[in-house]
Formats: sequence, structure tokens, C-alpha cells
Amino acid sequence: MNRRYRIGIAGVALLLLVGASIYVFIAGQNSHSSTAYLDVEPAEGNVSANETVAFEQLSPAQQDLFERARNTTEMVEIPPELSEDVFTDNRYVRYRNRTYETTVIVG
Repeated sequence: MNRRYRIGIAGVALLLLVGASIYVFIAGQNSHSSTAYLDVEPAEGNVSANETVAFEQLSPAQQDLFERARNTTEMVEIPPELSEDVFTDNRYVRYRNRTYETTVIVG
């Protein structure tokens, strides 16, 4: 019985190790490997609703990044753990009844 118990514990530990390794691999796929920057400018002309996302739909971290980029004339670095997909999938962000064009630059 003692041997079965140790084999069972080793099996559970192995499964946990494999599961954690898979999670780390998949989570690493979502972060960008090179430095990325966000630029935000007031939109001009006609804006497609299909390319616009509401500010409220951004995560709190994405909202903070957007506001920092909006309040400066320089590009703001996107932290590696933050997904920039919302800014690449949508060209514009609707914020306080104004529309802003977003540009992601990867360098």
C-alpha cells in the first residue's frame, strides 16, 4: 500500500507539472516578443463603426494605456503582458463622445 501511495503521488505531481508547463507555453504565446508602442490621435473624416471599439470595452489596463497615449504627443510603450489585439483589431476608440485613431507600432 505504501508503494501504491507513492506512485499515485508521483503521478499527480507529474500531471500538475505537465499542466503548468502547457499553461506557461500558451500564456507566452499571447504576449508580444518585441517592443510595441501605442499612438493615439483624434480621428479625422468618416470613421467606420466596424473598426471602432468603445472605451468601456477595454480592460482597465488597456484603458490606462489608452489614456496615457491620448494625453501625450509621444508613443507609449505597451507592456509585454498587455495584449494590444484590441488596438490592432479596431482602428478607432470611442472615448467621451470623441473618436480617436489608434496605431500600434512594433519595433
